[in-house]
Amino acid sequence: MASKGTSGGGGVGKATLIPIALLSALLLLQALGMLPTTVTDEITRWAATGLFVFGAVALGSAGSAVWCGLCAAMAVVLNPLYPLPLGDLLQGAKILGGVIAGAAVVRNW
Repeated sequence: MASKGTSGGGGVGKATLIPIALLSALLLLQALGMLPTTVTDEITRWAATGLFVFGAVALGSAGSAVWCGLCAAMAVVLNPLYPLPLGDLLQGAKILGGVIAGAAVVRNW
């Protein structure tokens, strides 16, 4: 009898989830001021946008529509090319992005 393994088709691979987990840590640590000052908001926004777009594509192709939508929404919110005027809400957006990225990793691991 065949049993379902972790290597079954249709899921998101661990090689995809590891960068998203690192993004979660980057966003949370930067929002809480625990990274060096050389890691600016602009660097964080570029990294977050790139990895959230990557996560949206990977999670969307795996059939996780909710996680795909959440990642795509965070990519738009943290977009450095056409930044939203978040002002003081940028810290909250980074914390929310870190939580979403972490939850996506935990859910899809």
